Amino acid sequence: MHPNRLQYLIRLGYDGSRFYGVPPQRQSPTVSETLRERLEQAAGQRARALCFTARTDRGVHAVENYATCWFVKPLDTVAFESAVSAEREDGLVNVIAIPVDVHVHARNVSAGKWYRYRIRTDGQEDARALSVVGALDWEAMQKMASHFEGTHDFSAYRYRCSSPNTVKTLMRVELVPGEGFFDIHFEGDGFLRWMIRKLVGTVLAVGEGSFSSDEALALLGAGKSYGAPRAVDACGLTLMAIRRSVE
Repeated sequence: MHPNRLQYLIRLGYDGSRFYGVPPQRQSPTVSETLRERLEQAAGQRARALCFTARTDRGVHAVENYATCWFVKPLDTVAFESAVSAEREDGLVNVIAIPVDVHVHARNVSAGKWYRYRIRTDGQEDARALSVVGALDWEAMQKMASHFEGTHDFSAYRYRCSSPNTVKTLMRVELVPGEGFFDIHFEGDGFLRWMIRKLVGTVLAVGEGSFSSDEALALLGAGKSYGAPRAVDACGLTLMAIRRSVE
């Protein structure tokens, strides 16, 4: 371990419509490269071992995500932290750099994640919501959502995901009505790629009557990698918070 190491935990939010996800991509704007640029301009040196807690996909927004990285002393920490938090027009919001112990790592700070998917039913334009027209069976959707709670094999509710662990525990899947819209909240210990978008697509399909809850339930634990309704667009998905495992 470097003897002059300064470890930082970075808290940040972002407008997902401006990025092709978190991981770096050639010739496409990403959250990781944008944050790296901000950090290195503030520090005047390279941000080492930059890593994120949640690697959200293209178009997914975040109110709260975390990253860790480290720098080498000497570093004017007061000036650095102030510069990192300064507002910019780079798509990142509420960025805070927090000095932490060298053993704190982005992959280990999460005890769970909270996501929200917003669906508009009034036809109003909303860049951060999916617009749905037509009647929906609210009771059927609520019942379907409740069935997703608990520990299940979500193999059928993912897309191009190579994770070997497809068993996840969802502590909350809840529909919350609003004026002209409703939200579906998901809290769990982990999520597969496109898992929430597939689950939302299933809840909507059940509400529309184009897919039965029995078919959806049969996929839980079946170990199949197919069969669920089509995933909804990323526009309505927001990572709301990371449940910290360390304080």
